[in-house]
Amino acid sequence: NSMEIKFKKLTKSRGLTIPRDMAAHLDLDAGTAVDLTASADGKLIITKHVDTCRFCGGAEKVKQFGGIFCCPLCATKLYQEVTADE
Repeated sequence: NSMEIKFKKLTKSRGLTIPRDMAAHLDLDAGTAVDLTASADGKLIITKHVDTCRFCGGAEKVKQFGGIFCCPLCATKLYQEVTADE
């Protein structure tokens, strides 16, 4: 059940407003972070941003610390590595 295609022009600063019905369908509220991907075939793909672990790439229970996103498992491994006796 795909939605209709809509025509939009970029603003002078190359901005784009996502139509209200499309944003609602994709659960994109004002202020929602999105990822933009330019595909090889010339398409712009917009997806809701999901924080991922800097170390393993996972998205489960990821938290930010000091500008780095980390999952609990990698945080535990990092703690063990940092506190290990040399």
